[in-house]
Amino acid sequence: MGAAGKRIPLPKVEIVRNPATVIAAGGVVWRDGRDGRQILLVHRPRYDDWSLPKGKLTPHEHVLSAARREIEEETGQQVVLGPPLGIQRYDVRKNGSIVPKMVHYWSAALTGPEREFVPNDEVDKLEWLPLDKARRRLSYPRDVEILDALDRLTPVLSTLVLVRHAEAVKRKEWDGKDTNRPLTEAGQASAERLVDVLAAVGVNRIRSSDAERCVATITPYAAELGRQIHLHPEVSERGYDADPSGLKGMGAQIWKPGKITVVCSHRPVLPALSKELGLKVGKFSPGAFLVAHRLEGDQLVYERFRAP
Repeated sequence: MGAAGKRIPLPKVEIVRNPATVIAAGGVVWRDGRDGRQILLVHRPRYDDWSLPKGKLTPHEHVLSAARREIEEETGQQVVLGPPLGIQRYDVRKNGSIVPKMVHYWSAALTGPEREFVPNDEVDKLEWLPLDKARRRLSYPRDVEILDALDRLTPVLSTLVLVRHAEAVKRKEWDGKDTNRPLTEAGQASAERLVDVLAAVGVNRIRSSDAERCVATITPYAAELGRQIHLHPEVSERGYDADPSGLKGMGAQIWKPGKITVVCSHRPVLPALSKELGLKVGKFSPGAFLVAHRLEGDQLVYERFRAP
């Protein structure tokens, strides 16, 4: 049986047509305290304001990687990203001109005890506050809207990252068995960049087709984590062609409560696999992926991304 539930698909990360647009990412860092959920706010001495941690992307950085990096740089706290909370749009001054800015936000759960904070030029103070006090402390109404989006979320039961393998050598250029067809140099570079993305959402279970191009896509992350890749021939092209019914039951295997699982498969298999997992998605380009969260109340929240 696939994962049943009300699907809440989210738009793909937007393609920015204006090269001057400033792209940033951040999150609402939270923890459960004795008196309920607490939110971590940052004070920026340059603006004398209280806000949510965020910052601009570095060149070629993925928004998920940037969100986690900026949170950890500004607060000193380690987090994993959960469901998306929205995108802020407003104008800022850049090089003497007014340009648009987009800031992507995610829920960001503390992964361990609070770490020591060292004040710096950007952030000189942190404060954990209950939701109501955090709303009143925030300096900008747009940040309150993001905080309210977190408050509306039901708890996450499990998370899935579904990936199409990165760019592989073309079939007509490969003389060996198709299952051994490797990644191109560009595909391998994409697989290396995927490491920070999977770390940002806290992936702790690794599943893959047994084809080399899939295994190679997630091997860098498995090596970083020191985890074994569990192979599933049934989600390979060869396995699916031989027995499409082999996908039945994958939902129960993958949607494990409390786990964050990555699954790497192939373009022809992904539509049927997505359906078995309770998702309705279209085509995946090489290296593209989606992040889906199964929430209490029988809801699925998911968003799609291009290859990192």
